[in-house]
Amino acid sequence: MSKRMTRGSRLTYGLIAVGALLLSATASAQTNEDRAYVSFSLARGTAIGSGGGKLANWRQWDLRMPLPPVFLGKTIIVPSLAYETRWLALEPQGVLVGRDEDDLGRRFHRIQLGLTVVRPLAPRWLMFAGVSSTARTDFRSSFDVGMDMSWVGYAMANYLIGGDPGMRLMFGAVVMWPFNVLPVIPIVGFSYRKGPYVVELGLPRLTLLRKFGDGLELGVAGMFDQQVFHARMPDDGQALGAHFVRETSLHFGPTANVRLGGGTVWLSTSVGLDVLNDFALLDRDRKALELGASSTRPAPFLRVALNWRPPRPASKVPVPSVAPEQDTPDAPAR
Repeated sequence: MSKRMTRGSRLTYGLIAVGALLLSATASAQTNEDRAYVSFSLARGTAIGSGGGKLANWRQWDLRMPLPPVFLGKTIIVPSLAYETRWLALEPQGVLVGRDEDDLGRRFHRIQLGLTVVRPLAPRWLMFAGVSSTARTDFRSSFDVGMDMSWVGYAMANYLIGGDPGMRLMFGAVVMWPFNVLPVIPIVGFSYRKGPYVVELGLPRLTLLRKFGDGLELGVAGMFDQQVFHARMPDDGQALGAHFVRETSLHFGPTANVRLGGGTVWLSTSVGLDVLNDFALLDRDRKALELGASSTRPAPFLRVALNWRPPRPASKVPVPSVAPEQDTPDAPAR
């Protein structure tokens, strides 16, 4: 197969990408204090490659919530559930005019179940470990467990710096299957919540906020994500030899959090730019295909979310401020 793409193959590439880019972990809780959320995201469409194709505006709904915990002495077992749905399509322009709507756009679903075990070990130390499984499907093709599911295992330690609950250091490792580059990824994060300032540094999220009173937070937020998804290709794209799509994104922009009615529900709004907005086709061995330019252009995005932020417990024993699944990277789907 030639490494240079013709105009027709570039358009086919776009169709494959539309049929393969499942929902990734771009949406998340606004801060580590948020235990559950429901959000809506909208991004502008951009040109794709150099073949004249264009991605239409994409829309995404996202729901994450912890299930009732189980207490076994000092050990806490926390199950969680997440559901996301995303619509992605190419615009019917140029040679795509008149193409069937099923070829140009599809709706994808992502369901994740997680289980986390939390155990305080000392006044300054909190250990937690867990597993999660994720299924991605469009509910129109045959479900393949080996290709459409992924698994994550993780072990983390949370340390109160100087015994101060306002300064926390988190470190550990995440194990993923299947994996793209490395099966084990080290994780380090730092959280500072003192006075009017909220600072959360780590991968994949960065949050810098300043509080104004007890009902308003203003600042900036960013998130990096790279995922690999199994591609259900149209018949005319099988000759490309592509089986997976790798999506890379970096969202960054100003954000505002407003408490509603003085309770535990917050309204979060973010407006920014996906400065990477890039994807590539991979072969059966998850190696990138050299098919020429495939990047899209940076695209503006909007995200609005309702977050549930429960009050901090009065106990002297440190407890997790968020379900740990929200701070660990999601495994790429095959």
